Amino acid sequence: RSEFDALALFEPTVVTGADGTASIPLTLPDTLTRYRVMVVAVSGDDRFGHDEADVTARLPLSVRPSAPRFANFGDTFELPVVVQNQTDQPVEVDVVLQTSNLANATGDDPSAPAGTHVTVPANDRVEVRFPVAAEEAGTASVRVAAVSGELADAATVELPVFTPATAEAFATYGVVDDGALVQPVLAPTDVVPGFGGLEVQLTSTALTGL
Repeated sequence: RSEFDALALFEPTVVTGADGTASIPLTLPDTLTRYRVMVVAVSGDDRFGHDEADVTARLPLSVRPSAPRFANFGDTFELPVVVQNQTDQPVEVDVVLQTSNLANATGDDPSAPAGTHVTVPANDRVEVRFPVAAEEAGTASVRVAAVSGELADAATVELPVFTPATAEAFATYGVVDDGALVQPVLAPTDVVPGFGGLEVQLTSTALTGL
């Protein structure tokens, strides 16, 4: 599952038949939730009506990764995954996590998928946490799957990985009419390898920096 749109359908104009009914095909998104159906009817200039109903999308076994809104380069965190059992019997579930741009912090091979086995009681849910680490700035994707016999579900989410770099600016001035001027430059400490740089600008007046 990867399509999690909050709006499942919007039909601005639907005309009923002679019997006063209308049929509208609907494909629900991948979100397992309750949808509210709202209908407004208009006939002529002075006849109106409205009504509401609910429809619930569910699976016998579902998995829901709860990824953070974003991560920074170098972050290490626990990724929560909720496994829900909608049946009347407890189930034994194998949960597997596959990531891109997120290293597996639980095993010797950071690129290997992480997995675990849990027992989910009837009509209940269990949370599983996978330690992961952000590898590079960009976009990280998470795919988690849960399998229990013939029951299975999978979901995919993405989150941005930001660069934790900030720019620092320094200015100095002097007179070079009588010769050269030596300006030492010290490299900053506690830098993040692979990010940043040094930029030097020269100008004949200090007003440029103002």
